Amino acid sequence: MPSINARARVAADWSTSPDTLSELASDSSSKVREAVAKNPSTYVEVLEVLVRDEKWAVRFAVAENPGPHALAPALGASDADVRGGAAQREDLDAMGARRVLSDPVHTVRERLAEVTRDEDAVAALARDPHPAVRSTIVLNPTISDADAEMLASDLIAQVRATAAGSRRLRPETLSRLAEDRSSVVRWSVLVNNPERLDLARKIAEDSDEMNASQAKEQIAHPRDFTDFLGEIDVIN
Repeated sequence: MPSINARARVAADWSTSPDTLSELASDSSSKVREAVAKNPSTYVEVLEVLVRDEKWAVRFAVAENPGPHALAPALGASDADVRGGAAQREDLDAMGARRVLSDPVHTVRERLAEVTRDEDAVAALARDPHPAVRSTIVLNPTISDADAEMLASDLIAQVRATAAGSRRLRPETLSRLAEDRSSVVRWSVLVNNPERLDLARKIAEDSDEMNASQAKEQIAHPRDFTDFLGEIDVIN
């Protein structure tokens, strides 16, 4: 019998016949099954079996399979990690995106929020019920200014804090967030917008000792904190 490595090489070869891949899909070695799961020549019916494999690497390999027919099995997987991998595929179409938007596990929707450039999906994710998804989408470059502003008024402090660090907000919105009830939001305003010394002066009087100390440092040595922004005006 050929070695595991030899069988895995056959399983990984795109020119291997689908029927041979079907046989290798039940191989005792997960290395071989993983190679079958990644092979775009593998039948969709075989992928639907492998996406339920006992080994995580085999299941996830279905999401990594570049064949367009692998998308449906991956999106239908019981493993949320596999569905999350499918959510980040470049060939995810509008129908697939809608399927991800209704996924019951928020981490799957987060994976979509990280990469999607579909305006309708971005708008839907900005209104997602889970704050982690809203925090992720506010950093997506496709989000509209209006939706970024909306998330700057989110009920959850972490979402407002992420919005404060997005560098997408109007100056007056940042001024409001510099007086936010959450010290986490005020910290995000401070460290992510270091050129705004006017806001640092507000936060220098902060009730939170760490915020106040950081603000005083930024006021005393502004260039130390704005160099990473390049040539940018410091607002006094």
